[in-house]
Parts: sequence; structure tokens; C-alpha cells
Amino acid sequence: MSKSTRTGGKQSQVHPDRACQESSKMADKEPTSSQLTTEFPVKELEKDMTGKFVALLNSSLEPIRSLIESFGVTLTAQAATINEMEAGLSEQLRITQLEHDVKALQSKLTSLPEDIEGKNAREYVTNLLSELLGDYLAEPPELDRVHRILRPKPRADEPPRPLIIRFHRYVIKETVMRWSKSQKDISYKGHKIKMYEDFSIKLQGVRFGMLYLARLRVSCNGVEWIFDSPEAAESFYQKSFPN
Repeated sequence: MSKSTRTGGKQSQVHPDRACQESSKMADKEPTSSQLTTEFPVKELEKDMTGKFVALLNSSLEPIRSLIESFGVTLTAQAATINEMEAGLSEQLRITQLEHDVKALQSKLTSLPEDIEGKNAREYVTNLLSELLGDYLAEPPELDRVHRILRPKPRADEPPRPLIIRFHRYVIKETVMRWSKSQKDISYKGHKIKMYEDFSIKLQGVRFGMLYLARLRVSCNGVEWIFDSPEAAESFYQKSFPN
């Protein structure tokens, strides 16, 4: 067979080396069966591992999601509870303030026998205060109401219930209380009586006081020294009496 061919009436020759090179390039471009066999398992393995990893991640995160959801429910419930408590506290503070305002005009009168006031307790206490305070009051005090403390009537061997006095004006109530505190003993028609502030339950038992700072006073050689702390006194002693 001749190594030449005819094309378009012309004779062309194909060099053997070029033909080999072209065949080699085509062979490189086309994947072999061994390459296809290797790449397929790798892709399948990657897909399988990715799926398993996602499944493992989801299973690991599920308890965390549940915990976060439970925290959310708990926080919502606690927020509602806090709002209710704040509303209740605000209402309680309002009631307490109203109680303070009411009791600011009231005083307690103790040790008067039961029923001594008769049917008109307000008139009885008005006369009592007018007689006791005398010129300390410019006129008889105006009282809104007077009544025994609201509890069962005591037995004969029990102390009488205090009388609650509500003054019409705060300044008159303060005048009466100031006079009462200045008296060592108060007697009315043979009965020793006492007057107290009518504090609310919130304020009962609360006492205020002031403590004065203690200072050391030393007289030495006709000179008086005052020290506010033990350290200052000790320093003075060391300097004045070194031996």
C-alpha cells in the first residue's frame, strides 16, 4: 500500500511521527477506564461522609436546640411573673402611702377605761384635750372622729382598748403630740393616760436615733487636749511622755 493519498487531485503525505503525536494527545484527553473506576468511588465516599457528618451534627445540636427553647419558655414565664410582681408592688406601695397619709393625722390615747367616753367619743376627747392642754391650744381641737381600736371588747381583767383620734388639721395634731411628749405624767379624772403616734404597720417597731461621736479629753499642765481617735491620743502620749 502506498504511503501517499490523493486529495483534490493532489497528493499529500502524512509523516509517521506527527500521526503518533496526534494519537497520543487524543489518548491523553480521553479518560481511561481505570480513572473512571477510581473517581466514582471517591465522589460517592465524599457524598456519604458529608451526609453522615450533617446527620451527626444535627443529632448533636438537637439537645442544644431543645435546651435553648426551654430557656426561652422559662424566660417568657419569668418575664410575665416579674411584670405581675412589679404591678403588685406598685399597688402595695400606693396602698402603704395612703395608709401613711391617713395615719399622719391620727394619734392613740391609751389607759382610759372602756365605755368612759359614752356614746359621743369625739365630744368626750375634745373636752379632754381642751382641759389638759388649756392655754396650749388657742381653741378646742377639731376632731374628725374618735373610736376604740377595732378588736373585741376586752374582759374585765384585760387592759382597755386604745382610742384612735383623727385630727382635722395636722398642725393641731402635732401641737398636741408635742405637748404630750413634754409631760412626764398625764392624768385625767384619776386616770393616768398616755398618747402615742398612730404609726402604720410598716413603720411600727422602727426607731430612729443619733449616736454622738466619742472624743477623748485630756488636761495636761493646764492645757486641754481633745482627740478624735485612739491613734492621735497615743501619738500625743508618746511625745509628751517618751519614757
